[in-house]
Amino acid sequence: MATYNGESYIEEQLNSILAQEEVKVEINLRDDCSKDNTVACVLKKFPFIEIHQNERSSGSAGKNFMLMITNLVIDPDVDFIALSDQDDIWLPRKLISAVNLLKENNSDLYCSNLTKWNESVNTYDNLKKDYPQEEYDYLFEGGSAGCTYVFTKDFAIELKAIAAQIDYSDWKGFSHDWFIYFFARNKLYKVFIDGISHIYYRIHNNNVHGHLNTLTFKSIKEKFKQVFNGYHAYHAKNYIKFLDVNTESYKIYQAFLSNYWSRNLMILKYNTKLMRDKKKLIVFAILNLLTFKSRV
Repeated sequence: MATYNGESYIEEQLNSILAQEEVKVEINLRDDCSKDNTVACVLKKFPFIEIHQNERSSGSAGKNFMLMITNLVIDPDVDFIALSDQDDIWLPRKLISAVNLLKENNSDLYCSNLTKWNESVNTYDNLKKDYPQEEYDYLFEGGSAGCTYVFTKDFAIELKAIAAQIDYSDWKGFSHDWFIYFFARNKLYKVFIDGISHIYYRIHNNNVHGHLNTLTFKSIKEKFKQVFNGYHAYHAKNYIKFLDVNTESYKIYQAFLSNYWSRNLMILKYNTKLMRDKKKLIVFAILNLLTFKSRV
């Protein structure tokens, strides 16, 4: 669990994790220099939880998660690793459902749909992520929110080795959700995306990214602004470093980063292979047609 100023929600989340059925849970927490009483709250109410505190802020939840993975000590009796935000609620069978599906489908990484919980109006809506996986979707999107991720020990060991090599100090907007899915698909690990939600994904005023999953004028405007400001090109420039130059994936990124015509001809050529959600793909394609100047 990565934490930062989570005092208001963390007790409820930790209790939901400790209430998981049919699994033995060990919680490791890394705090990113919280300015509130997050750490004191955990120490007082959950003294058995292992807490690591960053000496200086990593700058984001994504970077804090990768720092945690880099320093992860995997005990011999640990079979699976799960990532957790500080402010959600896990339903009792979240972990055992993930473990069973990983085993049944011979998969390495599990992710799922989420139940979007808008705390301000107390409404619950399905946040769909289980669109069929496409051949190159990992180049432009993650599998789901990282708080749904569960993965095998072998996957964790290789991910840890890669995480230690990443220089994300200047990687603005780094997303551990996207990077872990990218890593899995690029390394030919099998990913299972569950159509059933086992998590209440809390949307509140202090969310870093959660508000982008609400359909409001503000969130739509922000997403459009991201694309026009070169969001995908910027991340492609970072992700391409992890690809073999002889692969089709590398050629796709090259074309995307080259020029206006090359980028849009590539999108036309590969179209549905680039994103799982076809509505999202249409918006992506239209915005790239309207974006004449690369802003990497």
